[in-house]
Amino acid sequence: LKEKKGALSKKKQAGIIAISVILGMGMLALGMMFFMRKRNLRNNDNCVERKDDMELPIFDLSTIAHATGNFSSSNKLGAGGFGPVFK
Repeated sequence: LKEKKGALSKKKQAGIIAISVILGMGMLALGMMFFMRKRNLRNNDNCVERKDDMELPIFDLSTIAHATGNFSSSNKLGAGGFGPVFK
């Protein structure tokens, strides 16, 4: 059989298909990377917001000294990695 004029050879067709598949997979991989990155950034923002929501009371040293009986040993519960613990 004779090839029609202007028809692509089988090698050229295979090359075009291979390049198309490779480009398609590359675009899919890039899309997945952008999607995952956007999702991770959104999750990190939520963590920061949760940390900002957490407010701890701040006490003056005089208030703590008064509450613990001026750090009396009778009010000492024990000691930990951060120092003595008072009730």
